[in-house]
Amino acid sequence: MTFTVSRRTPVSPGDDEAAFATVTEMFAMTQRSNHATAFACWVVTTSAMGVVLQWDTIRSLTGSAPGLVLLAALGPVAAALGYVVVLLTRAHTVTAGAQEDFHRFIAMTPPDEPEFAAPAFRRLRRLTAAARHRAILTRTALAWAYVAGAAFLTWSAAAVALASGHR
Repeated sequence: MTFTVSRRTPVSPGDDEAAFATVTEMFAMTQRSNHATAFACWVVTTSAMGVVLQWDTIRSLTGSAPGLVLLAALGPVAAALGYVVVLLTRAHTVTAGAQEDFHRFIAMTPPDEPEFAAPAFRRLRRLTAAARHRAILTRTALAWAYVAGAAFLTWSAAAVALASGHR
């Protein structure tokens, strides 16, 4: 197997190291964002399944005033879980656009073009900025997921306790 050295020249001395650091940082941010996304999605899915599995409990709460108050308390929890979904959707949208732009540039630009390095580095920086924005959004979604998950767990325990007292 023969390896060829790229003839692309860096924008200026030292830019190769900066680009490598940027790519390494982007991969680390992406990994953390993926973990945050997975856990936040798990919390939303588990809470939705909790509502489905507790449907009989929810129906039994409609017969009393405390049960109606408890059902009303489910609204903010559902809104918080919805906000988690919105944040995760925005995070995906931000990153997908930057990735598409970067991949399109790489695919359409010949590798031996003399002015390849500077635009590629700018697009890489734009992609890294999108990864940073995604990391912020997914961290925020994770924090909301923790709060919403704890609130749903508390609501669920209260609903079961109240429903078991009415039977």
